[in-house]
Amino acid sequence: MIVAGCSTYSSNPIGSSYHNLTAHYNAYFIANERMKEIETSLYDGYQWNYNKVLPIYVPVDSNDANSLKDQIEDCVEKASIAIQRHEGSRWEDDSYVLVGKARYYALEYADAIETFKYVNKEGEDDDARHEALIELIKTFVDFNEINNAIVVSDFLKKEDLNSRNQRELSMARAYLFQKRDDLDQLVKNLVVAEALMSRGRERARIDFIIGQVYQQLGFEAEAYNYYQSCLRNGPEYELEFYTKLNMAQVSELTSSGDVKKIRKYFRKLLKDTKNKEYQDKIYYEMANFELKQGNLDEAISFYKQSVRTSVKNQRQKAYSYLKLGQIYYDSLKNFELAQAYYDSTVSTMPKDEENYDKIKQRQEVLDDFVKQITTIRTNDSLIALSNLPDDSLFSLATSIAKQEAQQAQEKKQKEERHKQNIARNTAFDTNSGDLIGTNPVSGATWYFYTPSALGRGASEFQRIWGNRSLEDNWRRSAKSGGEVASADVTNKEAESSEDTKEEAIQERIDELLASVPNSQEQIESMLGEVEVALYNLGNIYNFKLYEKSNAIQTFESLLIRFPSTEYEPEVLYQLYLLYKEPNNTLAQSKADQLKERFPESIYTKLIDNPNYREESQALTEKLKKVYTKAYSLYDQGKYAQSQYLLDSALSTSAENNFSDNLALLRVLTTGKLEGQYKYQFELNNFIKLYPESDLIPYAQSLLKASEDYQINLYNSSKARFVEYFQQKHYIVIVYPNKDELSQGITASLDEFIKSKNFKLTTGNLILDENSALVLINDFPGKASSSNFLKLMKEQIDFGNSFKGEKIYSFAITEDNFNIFYQTRDVNAYLNFFDKHYQ
Repeated sequence: MIVAGCSTYSSNPIGSSYHNLTAHYNAYFIANERMKEIETSLYDGYQWNYNKVLPIYVPVDSNDANSLKDQIEDCVEKASIAIQRHEGSRWEDDSYVLVGKARYYALEYADAIETFKYVNKEGEDDDARHEALIELIKTFVDFNEINNAIVVSDFLKKEDLNSRNQRELSMARAYLFQKRDDLDQLVKNLVVAEALMSRGRERARIDFIIGQVYQQLGFEAEAYNYYQSCLRNGPEYELEFYTKLNMAQVSELTSSGDVKKIRKYFRKLLKDTKNKEYQDKIYYEMANFELKQGNLDEAISFYKQSVRTSVKNQRQKAYSYLKLGQIYYDSLKNFELAQAYYDSTVSTMPKDEENYDKIKQRQEVLDDFVKQITTIRTNDSLIALSNLPDDSLFSLATSIAKQEAQQAQEKKQKEERHKQNIARNTAFDTNSGDLIGTNPVSGATWYFYTPSALGRGASEFQRIWGNRSLEDNWRRSAKSGGEVASADVTNKEAESSEDTKEEAIQERIDELLASVPNSQEQIESMLGEVEVALYNLGNIYNFKLYEKSNAIQTFESLLIRFPSTEYEPEVLYQLYLLYKEPNNTLAQSKADQLKERFPESIYTKLIDNPNYREESQALTEKLKKVYTKAYSLYDQGKYAQSQYLLDSALSTSAENNFSDNLALLRVLTTGKLEGQYKYQFELNNFIKLYPESDLIPYAQSLLKASEDYQINLYNSSKARFVEYFQQKHYIVIVYPNKDELSQGITASLDEFIKSKNFKLTTGNLILDENSALVLINDFPGKASSSNFLKLMKEQIDFGNSFKGEKIYSFAITEDNFNIFYQTRDVNAYLNFFDKHYQ
């Protein structure tokens, strides 16, 4: 009876108790433990970016889902056992919730959504139903179904939730508003959730996030209070460190003593050995603090120190580079240095940063800026150097090459020392457990971390031993024979290195001398590059850097140095606008120059009518409709109606950048209505009236085609073939100019001639771009060639062999072949052939 009561489908008290007990403490318990392992792994493996507001929940990506695949599947399997073997137990709904969460962490959002909906619809436990709906909100948010998430959230607000679900609902709503960048609602829901939490690390993390949001919103006093609450809840050391840094940022400064107190606090953090790996962050916050106090030089110094001490944290290094770039860009207007720092930012910053694309865009602008200014400086310098005597130029190149070599050597030595320091520090860190002083008395510091002690030790060493190199047997005053030999090898290596250095310097000298222009043509080419660079630089200053004064100076320099520049109309117009803004009288001067020198320019029209572009665009749209209708009439052969429509539009509309399209279509209708000579006249007239039109190449091609047609027509009319047949003849086969036809026809003819033992030869010629021919020579007269042609047509059926291709064969005299080949008029000769040979 007991066994029967424990059946899967039993509903008696014994069976229910059995299924509740075994479902809870067997399959469900194991599945729940797996879920805890999954969430712990995600939390521990996530790289928290404390410079940004922390995410409410740990983000999950495909790499996480793949790495946790086994645990997720095991969780689903165990939860399924609780569902299938203990149907109707109190833990069935909870097991379904675990299945849904596992699908969520596997990024199987559609399956997770269906599972949570099933629990809500079929579940009997209200708490489990509410938990499933809270998880559904998270899933909808990550599945980018925000509206559905809002609907579920609003529904749950009306439900009677237990304390745990109230807390989790507030967390899920905070997550929803975090994704929507609604900081007000985000912090409002987090405060509710935080009040329902027990003391501990999770509450400390939420307190920190609340403090971050309040700090970002400008409520520094509230931020400070929640940072204090974070510390009271026993956070992990990393979170504790960043909390203390943020507290320094939001501390109320009412006197100079408070400023000194914060600076002292930062120095204390730097001295703490536990913060060694966070020194880059400390220097970064020190720089932010000094920047807030208006101390720009100190801020720059600390940002640079942050970069130097940042070894592993590339994101933090990128932030420091970015701050330096922003200072040199926004405050100091030193765009060349800004470019260098933005370049470093982009090369080190992870691409998942929110503002990465904007930072990359500014970096590209600065790259372009440096490119233009470098072109101007380099070319101007090289042109100036071309005027120096050869000996002076060689001396200058030698000096530069040696100076560059010295700087490169110093940089290399500095990098080697830096690497040694890093390796030494790493060794100290690795072996610190075995070093004296690893468990110091409170307030004591290890010897090698004390600069004053190190200084005293170095002085004492020099007093006893003198200045000795760090090498084997450094205590000995005399070297052994092996050591002397080693020294000789070292000296030879040094001599070889010196020779290599001299060769490199000589190569650099040759390179520098080769870059100096030595002809007027090279100088003109460099000046052309300077002209373009000045134009580009002026536009960068004006439209991308918003440096109006520098833009004016650059454009004025362009006009002075290159008075005939092709950019003059546009530059004069830009100067007119730049001078106009501060109501400068020079604006009218630039406008007058533009009107006088370029009366038909679009920029001149813009001065008289600032709305010219808009009005011109509206007119263009109107003319396009006319063009479409006129072309349709032209295409239908209604040339007179098309021309009337075009004439009406051109006569009633002002000149426009689309007018040339209508004018050319009118020329085409003229050709159809009035013949070739009038057509050619109108084409020439169009080319003269619209020299800047994009349609000029097309108009020129039409004109050439018409002229060629006239020439061919003239030649054709002159093609009077000779009616004298007592002379040498050829057989000609004309066919479309295709490789397969050329090979096939030639092969068939050669085979036919060989089979009949005729002593004849064949050759291929191009007739025109569309046709080619085979020439069979030669025959003594008309009769023999006609007989051969008749026999060939009986033996070779070109029409059947090459279906669909137009192939003509005929006999022709030598004189007539010369006329035919010049006129290339196949039809004219076929008429002559039919008359005289058939």
